Amino acid sequence: MLLLLYQNIKTEGDSKAAELIANSLASAGDGLIELRKLEAAEDIAYQLSRSRNITYLPSGQSVLLQLPQ
Repeated sequence: MLLLLYQNIKTEGDSKAAELIANSLASAGDGLIELRKLEAAEDIAYQLSRSRNITYLPSGQSVLLQLPQ
């Protein structure tokens, strides 16, 4: 019974949160989301640059054609 009540309250809270996000996006635009995407991409690039098992290759398919056989 208590678990069902908890799930119901959590679902209502999630619904209200989604409603608030939708309203704020409608009024203010999606600039904050774009900022968060850029921050996440920066963090991912930083983490990859610190890894020793990452090799960077230039874009394009011709890179693989230039490998020795």
